[in-house]
Amino acid sequence: MTTPMYLSDTYQKENTATIIKMVEMDDSLAIYCDSSVFYPQGGGQPCDLGSLIINGIAYPVHHVETTEDGIAHVLESHPSLLECNGMQCKQKIDMQRRLVNAKSHTAGHLISHIIEKMNSNLSPAKGHHYPGDSYIELIESERTNDLLSTAQINEQVNKLVTQAPRPIQSIELDLAEVQSLRPLLSHFIPQSTRVRMIAIDGFTPVPCGGTHVASTSELEGLQVTRIKRKKDRIKVSYSIHRG
Repeated sequence: MTTPMYLSDTYQKENTATIIKMVEMDDSLAIYCDSSVFYPQGGGQPCDLGSLIINGIAYPVHHVETTEDGIAHVLESHPSLLECNGMQCKQKIDMQRRLVNAKSHTAGHLISHIIEKMNSNLSPAKGHHYPGDSYIELIESERTNDLLSTAQINEQVNKLVTQAPRPIQSIELDLAEVQSLRPLLSHFIPQSTRVRMIAIDGFTPVPCGGTHVASTSELEGLQVTRIKRKKDRIKVSYSIHRG
């Protein structure tokens, strides 16, 4: 299996690892390492891209995903790579892409927290944090006539981004604690003894395996653009500067 380095440091852009397995797939090759700085696609977040440097040659990584064998770094197939099992490689990610995705993911959490504060009847249920098509969905525990406005939410967003930013950290909690804090979400996560949570200061932590920025001050340009109700769900679309 692969040790996921991205869980402990969003800002780590390079890593040296050992190749432990290779799998040929048509015109592509999946390379597995004992550790990885690459975030694999999933959890509503796009994968990292970048390169693996093997024997001094940089091979572009065009997709990363999690399989039963660990984190697969997918490259174009090349005959010389088939002899690289057991060798060291240097992993380099596209840090600009990483930070764009991390900001978008953190933005979804912040908006969700703000809405929960406005209406305790709503709980986060889904997040799609792809830049250019970002949204979160919240589910109602019971039907109400409360109306959310983009202006109200954006007022709070602006406060937490520009006026009174909050630190963000990754913590681990026991599964029982998670079930108590997040009874709805606890059913949809791996039932591990310890669960990774993302905590924005002042809000209830959320189980998450994604990458996140260190402070809400990094979410400059965040804005809710649309709110749509569908049955017992509220869909909130948002955008954020990619710079």
